[in-house]
Amino acid sequence: MKNVLVAGGGLGGTIVANRIAQKLSNEIENGEASVTVFDKSDMHFYQPGFLLVSMGAMEPQDTQIMERSVLDRRVKFLSGDSGSITKIDADNRSLTTADGKSHGYDQLVLSTGSHLQFDEIPGFAAGADTFFNLEKAKEMWQKVRSFEGGKIVVDTAMMPHKCPVAPLEITLMLDDYFRKKGIRDKVQIDYCYPVPGVFGIPNVNKMMTKIFAERGINVHSQFALASVDTSARKITSKEGESVDYDLLVSIPPHKGAQVIGDSGLGDRRNWVSTDKFTLLVKGHDDIHAMGDTTDIAISKAGSTADYESYVVSHNVAAEVAGTGGMKTYPGSVFCFIATGMDQATYIKFDYSHPPVPPTPSQVYWWSKLAYNKLYWSLHARTMI
Repeated sequence: MKNVLVAGGGLGGTIVANRIAQKLSNEIENGEASVTVFDKSDMHFYQPGFLLVSMGAMEPQDTQIMERSVLDRRVKFLSGDSGSITKIDADNRSLTTADGKSHGYDQLVLSTGSHLQFDEIPGFAAGADTFFNLEKAKEMWQKVRSFEGGKIVVDTAMMPHKCPVAPLEITLMLDDYFRKKGIRDKVQIDYCYPVPGVFGIPNVNKMMTKIFAERGINVHSQFALASVDTSARKITSKEGESVDYDLLVSIPPHKGAQVIGDSGLGDRRNWVSTDKFTLLVKGHDDIHAMGDTTDIAISKAGSTADYESYVVSHNVAAEVAGTGGMKTYPGSVFCFIATGMDQATYIKFDYSHPPVPPTPSQVYWWSKLAYNKLYWSLHARTMI
């Protein structure tokens, strides 16, 4: 029996497990292979929906479903202590879970994601609102809908973080929301970003800088957040600049999963050293990494994990079945970018072709919403 273990049951882990099971359906049915997903939670969250929840554009219950219901019937699923991985022993090809059990593997897929670090920056946890988990997204919507005027600061605490376009989206959605409410003249919006400009990709930065200027959004670039002063309602950068706020919307610092660092597979922030083409963990021919957990200099986005899953599932199945013919990942990414409450654009690119975002329109906004609706039935389940 060849054992394939998938560490992490988020978007990436779910999709790749389903695709591996489909490719190895005969081997699984014949008892020659197994696919098992490990995750502490038994819930599956559609994290891109949290942004829409924070602006009242999506109901919270539409962002979650039981993980078992989106997994292929041939995939085993362990959750709670049985699914919480405490150690990965690459030398002995095994992992240990919180219930004390050891699980051997022939092929391991790391899809352990990125994790929010609210306590890393002084004052952040108490002073910042965010939409990067469901509860905080719901809280943020209550504050946005009751906001009648003042200064909103949108800040990106640190890079990298999941959904790189999210700071752009929330800024432009806030701008449009208050325009439609008829009080935009009473609301000042400032955008603080840790690198030059408003976004790291030149073509996108050029478009968004123009849009920000047209909409009267103030930009503080090269603003690396150092602290949040909740009593003075002020944020300060490592460069010494201070910006006051009435409502602070911030993207929190991110790190890879702690078990990655504890197992010696990650860098100082627990990102996994990954070959950007093969998606193998460097130094290991039986461990694959995908999604947010990698150190690849590319978007930590759901579409990235989706594209990567085609490569990882093919290569894992080829190793298990002994068919050969390994595939490589070209760096494909696709992301919608909301530019208001009813319009959007998108970026599509890979390692060799930079994005050229089209002019924002309602068509792309409705496409974004349609994708959200179809996620559960077509995307996460990958044709169970």
